[in-house]
Amino acid sequence: MTSRTATQSVDTRTPLRRLFTSRSFVALFLSNALGFGGEQMRLAAQSWWILDEGGSNTVMGVAAGLRVVPVIVLTLYAGVLIDRFGGKRMLIMERAILIVLALATAGILLFDQVEIWHIVVLSTLAGATIAFGVPATQTLVPEVVPGELLQSANSMNQLGNALGRTLGPLLAGVLIAIRSAALALFGLAVVYGVALLVSFGITTRGEKKAPSRDSALTQIREGLIYIRRDPVLFWTILMAISVIPGGMIFPIIPVFAHDVLEVDEVKFGWMWGAVAVGQGTGALVIASKGGFSRKSLGVVVGWSLFGIGLIGFGFSETYWLSLILLFVNGLGFPLVVTSWVTLLQTHSAPEYRGRVMAVYWIAIQGTSASWLLGGFLLDTIGSVPTVLATVAGGWIIVAIPLLLSKELRKA
Repeated sequence: MTSRTATQSVDTRTPLRRLFTSRSFVALFLSNALGFGGEQMRLAAQSWWILDEGGSNTVMGVAAGLRVVPVIVLTLYAGVLIDRFGGKRMLIMERAILIVLALATAGILLFDQVEIWHIVVLSTLAGATIAFGVPATQTLVPEVVPGELLQSANSMNQLGNALGRTLGPLLAGVLIAIRSAALALFGLAVVYGVALLVSFGITTRGEKKAPSRDSALTQIREGLIYIRRDPVLFWTILMAISVIPGGMIFPIIPVFAHDVLEVDEVKFGWMWGAVAVGQGTGALVIASKGGFSRKSLGVVVGWSLFGIGLIGFGFSETYWLSLILLFVNGLGFPLVVTSWVTLLQTHSAPEYRGRVMAVYWIAIQGTSASWLLGGFLLDTIGSVPTVLATVAGGWIIVAIPLLLSKELRKA
């Protein structure tokens, strides 16, 4: 009787179906997708407005790039607040502040006296706010889904990010075409408003957080010591620094499109689309199959796909072959990222998880340096050598932790 009951209680549904029959996960997925799409809407709208007002490419880049500074400075403190008060509270706070900032930006764009620095300041404040939201969402996943669905859930969040990256700028462009950048920012406030509403639908299994009597600096120090003493956490975060060479794909693609393949703007757009489709396909496969039981193996397979696709792209002189290789490249990205995130979530105690994910979020901000490093290498050593340096540099940073840590290899 007991055996029969146990057999009947086994859930035979696919991981993907189990995830999307959970109201809490659907709410978290939608909140993440809308939040990331909103961020891309802001970047697209403000960049268009700055260029339309006569601002230079440098000013446009500064307006977007300065957002990284508060992320690096504030994220550690954000991790402390998440561990004190819970990820859901911090996520709701972030969404509410972003609504206010979107409305403020839209409002000042309606005045003739607005200057570019006003937009830069508001964009930087938005970046500071997002520093609290992203670690919060990653902390919430283990409190919403069971352990065996973690990698599938993280993979679907990657798919949500890809959808936001695609649809956010598209929506901003449509609203700008209808009226102006101000309308796009008002639309952004609506997107964040919907994200806020669905965030209230997230139900967690975590216990209520009790505010600590220790200072924030003490808790930050405790979190860093905790990470350093756990080999899986420590080496996974160091491995994540491989995004610095890996992120050089972002300047590589436009250079190859313009100088090697000599394609027009539409075909250039499809090159980015091939990467996005690969990422989305990889995310769906992981979500439906559940990923690798050994997450370190997932990292190796993911980086192999990324490297094979990028090296093949570097030597390709045919446009359609390049699209296929970029698709292969995109397949590897969600496997690497979801393996990292799942390792950190499963190997961190709930009371430290916010600080762990905050440190990880700082590590992957290295992609901001990728544009500078990639541009420098493309100018100094050429296109194909830069591709090889991208793959080799990433593999070295991934291989060192795997070689030095037996615990990570088994994880």
